[in-house]
Amino acid sequence: MPDTPEIQQIRNVALIAHGGGGKTTLAEALLFNGEAIARRGDVEKGTTVMSTEPEEIERRVTITPHVGHCLWRERWLNLVDTPGYSDFLEATRGVLDVVGGAVMIFSGGYGVKPENERLWAMATEAGVPVLGFINKLDRPRADFIRVLGDIESKLGVTALPLTIPIGVGEEFRGIVDLLPMTAWSAKDGVFCQMEFPESARADAEHYRTQLVEKIVEADDALLERYLGGEEPDVAALQKGLKEAVLTRRLLVLYCGSGLANIGVRSLANGIADYFPSPLDKANLKPLHGVDPAHPQQGVTRRPDAADPFSAVVFKTVMDPFAGKLTVMRVFSGTLEAEQPFLNAERNVKEKGGRLFRLQGKEMLPVARLRAGDVGAIAKQESPRTGDTLCAVDHPVRYERVRFMEPSHTFAVEMDAKTEDKVAAGLEKLAEEDPTLHLRRDEVTHELILSGMGQTHLRVTLDRLKRKFGVSVTLKMARPPFRETITRKVRVQGRLKKQTGGRGQFADCWLEMEPLPRDGGFEFENRIVGGVIPRQFIPSVEKGIQEVMGQGIVGGYPVVDVKVALVDGSYHSVDSSDFAFKTAGGMAFKRGLAEGGAVLLEPVMAMELTVPDDVLGDVIGDLNSRRGRVLGVTPKGGGGQIVLAEVPMVEVLDYGNVLNGLTSGRGLYTMRVAAYHIAPSHIARVILEQAKKES
Repeated sequence: MPDTPEIQQIRNVALIAHGGGGKTTLAEALLFNGEAIARRGDVEKGTTVMSTEPEEIERRVTITPHVGHCLWRERWLNLVDTPGYSDFLEATRGVLDVVGGAVMIFSGGYGVKPENERLWAMATEAGVPVLGFINKLDRPRADFIRVLGDIESKLGVTALPLTIPIGVGEEFRGIVDLLPMTAWSAKDGVFCQMEFPESARADAEHYRTQLVEKIVEADDALLERYLGGEEPDVAALQKGLKEAVLTRRLLVLYCGSGLANIGVRSLANGIADYFPSPLDKANLKPLHGVDPAHPQQGVTRRPDAADPFSAVVFKTVMDPFAGKLTVMRVFSGTLEAEQPFLNAERNVKEKGGRLFRLQGKEMLPVARLRAGDVGAIAKQESPRTGDTLCAVDHPVRYERVRFMEPSHTFAVEMDAKTEDKVAAGLEKLAEEDPTLHLRRDEVTHELILSGMGQTHLRVTLDRLKRKFGVSVTLKMARPPFRETITRKVRVQGRLKKQTGGRGQFADCWLEMEPLPRDGGFEFENRIVGGVIPRQFIPSVEKGIQEVMGQGIVGGYPVVDVKVALVDGSYHSVDSSDFAFKTAGGMAFKRGLAEGGAVLLEPVMAMELTVPDDVLGDVIGDLNSRRGRVLGVTPKGGGGQIVLAEVPMVEVLDYGNVLNGLTSGRGLYTMRVAAYHIAPSHIARVILEQAKKES
């Protein structure tokens, strides 16, 4: 295989599907047919090229994107096998941002699953041309006609088969390619032509007529000749099909079985014929970025090896021994091995390193990567997924892909002796995975880990143990409650101690009043006449701030309070900074007790995307959780967007609830929007629970 293929021959392709759709097996067949691998591996045995992580082999699911490549009819196919399980789908979003096309795989038995709908929306957002492949037609309950209708109704797209099956389920034995009207099967795992079965001719002619009519209707000259009785030749039909695929006007479908290697060669032909090269893709969507130093100034790059180098990172792999591997798609220019480059996102100059092409976990050294290539560079510290890498003297930054915020949040429980090692390991994993967030809660002091689902977080803990040698468990995170007062009060703090020798004396009067929500803390000095010397006034404020961290209702931080120092007295010998700091704290605590201190609970702003048929159930559930629905708007392509505010304590485990209500079809994001006074009966339950936990 050539070290650097010509850009016009490159096809960068993502394989996308729901979990269990057969992407990895299909990728194996494509690589085998392209003679990039000598034999096909087995997902069940963990022997496929694209299964590289122990957690993937154990669970038999793809967790992170994996890259392979092969030659097919003089086209260089860079294949990216992407995650399909719902917890890991966001990694696929990053891949769709850098490829030229995507093959969406549907199960012949299950049809369109919720993950397919999410992936279709991602591909639409990214503007990526899509080909479909109805897989597993050799399985029981496979139904080609039903799946075809399911695709059109659920994805809202005109779907036209380019190949149709000869039999289904146990009767499945091959496919018909509708353009040349030839029949194909497989013998000993090798695709081969078969005699055209007369039993399939009527269906083949029906679908071919539909296909031709949809192609010619977009070309006035072709349409006129077709209506005049002239059948377009195959070359004209292929040209029309490519236009339909690139503009996403039609979803062209192939079918077969990746496991039996039936229909896979026809799909490879479709990838070669109908997907865009990097040059074609740039014509559809030019390479526009900005100058990092002057973000208002646009920068354009061409997919040309002679242009300045630029690339986008779509995966990083952390290894505590081998260092970081940065996987990228080169958009313009050429990167030579050991050539320095700039990380435009972080303004860090990297020294460069060894370059590789990837065949699963196999790393093949290359001298350079050019425009259109997919490859990797080793041991660079700064790059993260979504970063733009570019020539040092020609900086450019492309728009970053926007990942969904993680929806499942837990606190990390660990041995105090391993806390530093755990935090460092999780930081490395979060650097590798943009959908994994790690932070230290300022109120509860817990280490908080957020991910896309419970499986995502369990896999993260498995990887933490394997890579960094530490084990942790997760528990429900404590909501960051706060406290405030509800009425204005005037209170005194007086310290008088005499134990022989110099004593301690301080006397201060405070006026305290509540501030509006998010008002924070205000301190005002109203001392006149020197009743408290100027040098002691900061000590009073310091004493107040020290005790604000632990209120009297549940020991939570106190917020939204204004304090004025209005009066007091001192002793010329016994007064000190310490004495006034103590007196200030004493007065503030008394003010909390007399000022009607209450518990404030965090309220989450939620945005939910749900199917139409469960909208009422979702709204009813939110209402039962003390939620307030702010609005419901239709979503383009189907479904409803619900905006709501719900107390955090009611939605700590909402991901599982929404999955149950929507059969896995719902999505949501949430953030802390405000703090409200918790109703007394709710506050009582919260405080009793906190007491038990402590």
